[in-house]
Amino acid sequence: MPTWWSAATPLLIAVVLPLAVFYVLRSQGVSQWLALTLSGAVPLARMAVVAATRRRMDGFEAFMMGMLAVRVVTSLLTGSPRVILVKDSGLAAAAGLWILGSLLVAKPFAFQAVQSWHRPTAARTREAAWGVSPALRSGLTRLTVLWGSAQLLDCGAGVLIALLLPVESVPALNRAKGLALLCAVALVTVAYSRRYGRRHALSLFGSPPLNPGKEG
Repeated sequence: MPTWWSAATPLLIAVVLPLAVFYVLRSQGVSQWLALTLSGAVPLARMAVVAATRRRMDGFEAFMMGMLAVRVVTSLLTGSPRVILVKDSGLAAAAGLWILGSLLVAKPFAFQAVQSWHRPTAARTREAAWGVSPALRSGLTRLTVLWGSAQLLDCGAGVLIALLLPVESVPALNRAKGLALLCAVALVTVAYSRRYGRRHALSLFGSPPLNPGKEG
């Protein structure tokens, strides 16, 4: 399977499929509340299948799966579509707080995320480099702040959209807003990592040497 397809599949399932489910159900006369509730169950089902297949999940995945489960349960307890839409934006806030909260532990979220992309040997190399490279620690800490702050911004904008605009248009607008913000963060991340690599002769996402050269 092509690399781009492997990367795009989770995004399609998390963003496009729930949106399609919502609007297909609405076209069949299903109520806004039920359509939102069923479409919101799609990412939860996907994460459950992935976790069962791998037989493991990391802390962030477990946290988001729990938040999605809470979202579905609370949707069943409330009869307001607008409340569901506001709660959807709350997932971004929860993710942002989790990411920023990782700054208080030994290794920030950006380091943990990059570790999950590498094979065991490369991951061990990065683990060792983390302990001897202030440049690596600084770069990944800044990216963690960027990613967490972007999630909080996503939440704030999503709440405003959910409260002020017609319910029918909110799912599509929020998905478009989320994708635009994701693309912006990705571009900033790429630009920062390239500039950082030139300055420090050190890769933020590859396998760094155990004794990185320039640390200034």
